[in-house]
Amino acid sequence: MRFLKQRNAGPLAALVAAILLCTGCPSGDDIDPNEPHALGMISIGEAHASSGGTASASVTAQFVPDAAAMAPTCAVEVTAGCTIAARPECGGTCGDDEVCSFDGACDSACTRICDADCDDGEECYFPTPDAPACRARQSFDSGAIALSGTTTPVTLFPPYSFDGVDEGSLFLDGAELSVTAMGATGAGYGSFTDSFTATRLLRSQPALHELSLVDIFGSGEVPVQWLPGSDQIRIAATVTSTTGTSRTITCEADDPSGRFDIPRAAIDAALDGETLDAMTIAITRSRSETHYGIATVGSIPGETVQPTGWLELTTSSTETASFTGCEGSEQLCGDECIDVTYSDDNCGECGNACASGDYCSAGTCSGATACNGCINEASTTGTCAALYDNCTNTPACADLRGCLNGCSTQDCVNQCFTDHDAGRDAYQSWANCICNNACTTECNDACF
Repeated sequence: MRFLKQRNAGPLAALVAAILLCTGCPSGDDIDPNEPHALGMISIGEAHASSGGTASASVTAQFVPDAAAMAPTCAVEVTAGCTIAARPECGGTCGDDEVCSFDGACDSACTRICDADCDDGEECYFPTPDAPACRARQSFDSGAIALSGTTTPVTLFPPYSFDGVDEGSLFLDGAELSVTAMGATGAGYGSFTDSFTATRLLRSQPALHELSLVDIFGSGEVPVQWLPGSDQIRIAATVTSTTGTSRTITCEADDPSGRFDIPRAAIDAALDGETLDAMTIAITRSRSETHYGIATVGSIPGETVQPTGWLELTTSSTETASFTGCEGSEQLCGDECIDVTYSDDNCGECGNACASGDYCSAGTCSGATACNGCINEASTTGTCAALYDNCTNTPACADLRGCLNGCSTQDCVNQCFTDHDAGRDAYQSWANCICNNACTTECNDACF
């Protein structure tokens, strides 16, 4: 027996519905989600960039004989309603014919690979848990499916696929849509006709792509806003680190509020200690209706086909924007990308300004002030301290160093070396340490 919600039914239609529906039949609120059932999922989606352009349409249809046998979706909760898709960890214990995956309780487990050598038109399956075998490829469908009320009529045949990707949205705000299935010729759902209401197209405000680099790559939460609606909102942020690792954060948001701030804690958790390099944000509004009591037909060897099927009808609208971080040696300083290799005001890192008269080279300040500071550090507690102390304790070297400190011309330098030649070797050893090891960049202009 099918249970249908009638919309705008006239007196005759209402009478027919009353005859077809049994007294006390369960409504959606009375259905136990754990009740055994087959599951049909038909989804119409559209996606568009927040910067404008043509929308991409999608239609998917899938029918499974037993919803309980579907693989679980496992996630790790992070914070503020956001989750990260979990990754199974088996610690390298799986055999050559196994793969690490999640079991029905979302625990990591080694699962046998179905690796039978099947011919064309066959598929691998497990007639018993550890014995893969081949069988004729099975189909569980509902025959030809036609969508109406869409901007362009769509008809799909098993195996279901849709090619009208770049033809714009298939639905308008709140449109009344209908789906008619002819019914499976083998195993699957019987024929059905159902109506459902489309969601409203998602529009960010302000436009998602107008978020600043500080919003994305700063330390605060990422503000996402949209024109409010009354359906479900899901925000997905895919973060990519500078090493190329990507993970996706998923956050549930309140549609009527029109705003959600992606927690920085969730972003950091997804990066797992690495540095953010790029982020793609997708805001999706969706509306789903579940219809109950559709009879299934046929059977599939080795699988359970539940006699009753549920049908999930979903429409969704997604808006996306992508953001790329600063490139190469650039860092985000304030609200712009700065090459800290050569920025006198941000040398090596944001806010590290070189002294007046000095300049930035290879991320290090160079010039008189930087050179003197580096010499003092290297000569007291740094790399060249032992050689400096040796020169200090060698009278001829100490005299030569003092003489050179008073020079402003090359003639003066030459005369100092002539007058204190006995200290030349000790002085040169210390000077070479400064120029070749400790202060190569800072004293670039002073060393010769």
